[in-house]
Amino acid sequence: MRVKAIQSGFSLLEIMVSVAIAAIALLGLGSAQLKSLQYATSSFNYTMAIVQANNAAERIWPNLCVLKHGGGFNGNFKNTTLAPQIDDYSITFPANFNDDLAIEVQWPDSRLDDGLQSKLRIFAQYPTLSAAECGL
Repeated sequence: MRVKAIQSGFSLLEIMVSVAIAAIALLGLGSAQLKSLQYATSSFNYTMAIVQANNAAERIWPNLCVLKHGGGFNGNFKNTTLAPQIDDYSITFPANFNDDLAIEVQWPDSRLDDGLQSKLRIFAQYPTLSAAECGL
């Protein structure tokens, strides 16, 4: 009389399939984490670009009368006073100063390969002041 042995535990094949499934799941989680970090960095760069643009708009206020009536917007003022605080960012202004000023900020974003240019534009509005109101 032959007695069948009762199998207990898992076979080697079952273990190998389980390990393969677990490895694929962990690779998927790692990839998702990497994309999450890329998007977080992109969001940080976008936020910093907004800060750079708003800082440039705010630095115009103390010189508003001079820029409106005395010129000087195209010279050294753009390159020194309105220059971004972080070298990775570049700020572009229109050729002449006006009451509705478009400020564009660009930055490199090599982490995302979506083919889109990393830039934003804000529009700063300044009051119309006469030379008499400026004390000129």
